[in-house]
Amino acid sequence: MTTISDVDPTQRKPVLSLRGISKHFGAVSALTNVDLDVHAGEVVALVGDNGAGKSTLVKILAGVHQPSSGTIAFGGEQVVLSDPATALGLGIATVFQDLALCENLDVVANIFLGRELNPMQLDEVSMELRAWTLLNELSARIPSVREPVASLSGGQRQTVAIARSLLTEPKLILLDEPTAALGVAQTAEVLDLVEFAPAASASS
Repeated sequence: MTTISDVDPTQRKPVLSLRGISKHFGAVSALTNVDLDVHAGEVVALVGDNGAGKSTLVKILAGVHQPSSGTIAFGGEQVVLSDPATALGLGIATVFQDLALCENLDVVANIFLGRELNPMQLDEVSMELRAWTLLNELSARIPSVREPVASLSGGQRQTVAIARSLLTEPKLILLDEPTAALGVAQTAEVLDLVEFAPAASASS
C-alpha cells in the first residue's frame, strides 16, 4: 500500500500553489514574484530577515491583504482570498504573532471564542471535551483547560492558539513568527506542536 507520505511531492498536486505573487505598498515593494507550493503533510518554513515580507505573505494567504499581482491556487482551483472569512472557509487557518488570546478567559473559552457550540445555551461539557481532544492531538502540556490563559507560559499560549486554529479542521495552518520571544525550551515545545498538527502548515 502506498501512502501520501510515500509519494514524491513533485508527483502530486499541492494543497497551495502561488505563482508570481507580488505586493506593493505605494512605492515600497514588500514581495516580488513569489512562487511557492505546499503539499499535504508538509511543514514549510519561510526564512528571511526582518522586513523580507514573510508576514506580508502570511497576511495575503489569510485574506488580510490582496496581492498586487500573481495567482493563488488552493486545492487545485484558482482562488481569490478577498477577506479572512473566505480564507477560513476554504480551509486556511492562521495563527498571528500576537495570538489574539483573551488572558482573563480560560483555555476552553479562548479555543471556542466566537465559535461557541450552541451560543444561545452554551454546552460547556461538550466544549471542554472537544478542547481536551484538540490539545491531546497536539500532545500539549497544559495542566487544565479551565486554567486562565494569563497563567500560561508563552509556549502554552501558542499551544492554545494552534488548538483554536484546528477547531475548524483546516487543510492548511499558517503560523506567523510562532517562536518569537520564546525561550529555548518553549521554542522546542512549539516546534513539536508543529510536527504533530494534523494538517499541512507553513510558518514564517
